[in-house]
Amino acid sequence: MSRPLVLIHGYSADGLDFTPLCRALEVKGIDAVDINIANYVSLNNEITIKDIAEGLDRASRYNPRLNADQPFDAIVHSTGMLVIRSWLTNYGAPVTNNSRLRRLKHLIGLAPATWGSPQAHKGRTWLGALVRGNRKIGPDFLNAGDEVLDGLELGSSFTWDLAHADLLGDAPYYDKGPNTPFVCVFIGNVPYDGLSSVANDPGTDGTVRWSGCALNTRKIIVDLTRTPVDGDGRPSSRVSISPWENQRLDIPLIPVEGKNHATLVSEPDDAMVQLICDFLRVGDEGGETYDAWLTRAKTFGEPGWNKMLVDPGKAAAGISADVKQFFGHIFHTSETEIEGWQQFVVHARDERGDGVNDYLIDVLRKDGNNWVPFEEMYTDVHPYATDSSYRCFHIRLPTGISNGAIPLKLRIHASTGTALMAYQGYGSNDDGKKLTAEAKPVEIDLSGLGDKGTLFYPFTTTLVEIILNREPSPLNAISEVLKFL
Repeated sequence: MSRPLVLIHGYSADGLDFTPLCRALEVKGIDAVDINIANYVSLNNEITIKDIAEGLDRASRYNPRLNADQPFDAIVHSTGMLVIRSWLTNYGAPVTNNSRLRRLKHLIGLAPATWGSPQAHKGRTWLGALVRGNRKIGPDFLNAGDEVLDGLELGSSFTWDLAHADLLGDAPYYDKGPNTPFVCVFIGNVPYDGLSSVANDPGTDGTVRWSGCALNTRKIIVDLTRTPVDGDGRPSSRVSISPWENQRLDIPLIPVEGKNHATLVSEPDDAMVQLICDFLRVGDEGGETYDAWLTRAKTFGEPGWNKMLVDPGKAAAGISADVKQFFGHIFHTSETEIEGWQQFVVHARDERGDGVNDYLIDVLRKDGNNWVPFEEMYTDVHPYATDSSYRCFHIRLPTGISNGAIPLKLRIHASTGTALMAYQGYGSNDDGKKLTAEAKPVEIDLSGLGDKGTLFYPFTTTLVEIILNREPSPLNAISEVLKFL
């Protein structure tokens, strides 16, 4: 029996943008009556992604084809992924009692902004208002959707909190059982061309980062406090990484050759559309298993990886692989192949939970008997504008880095900005260091991390939480902050 299909567009778009995809789905046998196209407001400076998720719930309850008990499927583009994930969290309902998870049977992400977009922080400028703003005369004239863009910004607290709810919780939101949705992700493998290419960043489809689309996520905790404890208050190691749970669904990227963020939807690939139609029957009677479908989808995506594994060089932002090959001698870009791209979203906080806004982190690698900065992997660092204790690091992974054979250290430096207070961190040797603007950083050994002994997983986003003690100064004595008269 067919289920209703819900389509949710991205930021600054509207439901009509799905017209080419709808026609392609109808050709493959999807009944137009079953297709429900959402149309939401994103270019209003007061509307949040959570507000839009609430709007989705309200519209669903008043739609006779999407009543409270009706199972349905969804295809989302770009910001649409954050909308439906926010709706799925059901404002804190446990997985075992989450009716929304049980209702959604299949979730298909097309270039999803799972971890935001490098373009989002640019959208709040006057240029963003001119290019993407609401140009309809009225109270929202030239609004760029500040709150939505805040949630879409790299390293935002919104995406951090959302991931802890659905991607990193003890009970998987997306598992192999019948009570959570099957999920897949398609992504274009080239950036924009023509005038739109000014928006391109390396490692993106023009709008979202390849490493920021998949829902395969892990979290590393670096606890540099005096006595590290886990969430239950029990002693724990200084460095830990969340495991790959056996019941969590594997949700990798499926590249689509020759498509960018826009053309993935406006000019849908016929073979991709057929895979989408087949995916909508996964788990149903007569349909494939998820593993069988994923094997076929990976085969389809193999040609798309080639352009995504070319090292663009540090100066190659906005240059596609084909153009770079022609002009490489001018830009001095590298033609070597890399393992891929990865994002690290870092949140530094103290033992009380308050953010650490002024900090530096470096990854060191072993070079003979010396530790040197691992400069080859760095591409971009973006501090979240609203709270700089959150930062997003975009790195390219040199060949061989993910096998865990390269010894690594993490070096962390932080400052409170006042002599009255200081951060204190305990490194691998458990010697406490007072961290000030002039002090040496604390170092922590990352060897043997996780099941592969590595930080690096291509085309994924990894969360890193760094915890420091915040103490009155001087340490181990009556402080200047409070004294008895």
